[in-house]
Amino acid sequence: MPEQIDVRRMSAQDFAALGLFDIAFVKRVKSGGEASFEIHTADGKFVADAPSWDAAVTLIQENEMQAARIH
Repeated sequence: MPEQIDVRRMSAQDFAALGLFDIAFVKRVKSGGEASFEIHTADGKFVADAPSWDAAVTLIQENEMQAARIH
């Protein structure tokens, strides 16, 4: 069982890094009339672009992370 974390006692820096290596966010964007899906780390950094939601999720899962959607 993973160790439980009390987020109320975390530093701001540790809180910002929470989930950094576990979660990636997918955001649908339009560029030049074409839709694509950007992949961002938990701290908001852009890491990749995919042609579809499924392709983005596959890339994320291949890196042993969980995908979350940004609206």
